[in-house]
Amino acid sequence: MFLDNLKVSFLMVRSKPVRSILSLLGIYIGVLALVLILGIREGLSRQMRDLYRTQGANVVFVHPGFDEVSKRIGRVGPEDILRLQETRGVLSVLPRLNAEMDVRAGGLSAHAKLLGIDAEFIPLYRIQVIRGRIFLPEEVQKKQPVCLLSADMARKLFPLAEPVGSSVDMQGTAFQVIGVVEWDAQAAQRTSAGEVDILVPQPWTASQDSNNVYPMVEVRVQSQVTPEEALRLVTEVLSHGVKSREKLYFVRSMEQFVEKMKKSTDQMMLGLLGIAAISLFVGAIGVANVMVTSVTERTREVGIRKALGARRTDILMQFLVESSVLSISGGILAVTTGAAGISIYTALFDSSIPMALPVMPVAGCLLLTVLIGKKAILRPVMTSHAAPIRTRDFMTGSPHPPRFVRRLCPWPD
Repeated sequence: MFLDNLKVSFLMVRSKPVRSILSLLGIYIGVLALVLILGIREGLSRQMRDLYRTQGANVVFVHPGFDEVSKRIGRVGPEDILRLQETRGVLSVLPRLNAEMDVRAGGLSAHAKLLGIDAEFIPLYRIQVIRGRIFLPEEVQKKQPVCLLSADMARKLFPLAEPVGSSVDMQGTAFQVIGVVEWDAQAAQRTSAGEVDILVPQPWTASQDSNNVYPMVEVRVQSQVTPEEALRLVTEVLSHGVKSREKLYFVRSMEQFVEKMKKSTDQMMLGLLGIAAISLFVGAIGVANVMVTSVTERTREVGIRKALGARRTDILMQFLVESSVLSISGGILAVTTGAAGISIYTALFDSSIPMALPVMPVAGCLLLTVLIGKKAILRPVMTSHAAPIRTRDFMTGSPHPPRFVRRLCPWPD
């Protein structure tokens, strides 16, 4: 019975091609907008998860805080670094110190932003090394005069020469360039370091600061430790277990970065989804309008079926299948177009707006189109009161009805 209803639905769609195309066009536009918006949201979610993913450790960032009650400002000094390094579960501690100075190489000079790092920094944050190598642990421990240049700084200082193996003068000290890294916007966001031109061993930047106060400390704990446990562990060490001192330190993890970014993204996507939902609602109104017209035009068919013993549910099922065919056709066409467009877009363009096709939300969009088709036809059919008429009055006036009617309804010879 269902297959017969389906065949009849396709026949009716083919018999009214212009009307059918116009009716499913609204569904197509609405679903396509939903698919594209969901694709952008999924792409952003994947990018954020990849952006804040580190290799083999959970990272916690510590900043000095301020207690409004006691009016005290937190302070992270060398003694706090030693306590954190001796804490069980902590892999390493990196005090973040930035510096700015004029550097020279040959006859060229530039203003550079420096960041002190250790040997694990580059692989931990998956920074791409274009040429050369990274720091060795003994080079960091012994404060060797070696450095890594960003690709932009390498082009400024060595436009026509090979930077690796050359020397850069920084405040009278000759630093040997051992490598060039790709420091882009993602690297700046992933490391929370901002724009950086030159990477040097952390002990060298620490020797340039006489205050012995660190504005930011990066604590790396074992990957088996959950982010919540890492936050609690670091907070207890810095506050010495005193509850009132916890406000003196602002501690946050990579997971909190991801959640914050996800909330801001979801708020933006919510407004776009609302606009797409309005488009889909307009498309549903178009399908409902077409089905109301279809029910009105086919009053004779409804009357013949009732006269031959067809139940109201049989008639309702036929129109439900027809409306569902219209809506699901527009939905499938929209999903196919959206998937093809996302694939072509990601393959040909390197854009800052990532896109990926989520499977479950798209399947939900298709289910929604079916529900829209059913909702669009329920009231028109249930309120139809077609009276039985003579057989000869059906559509063409022929005493023999079309084949699909004879298959759907009992017909006396």
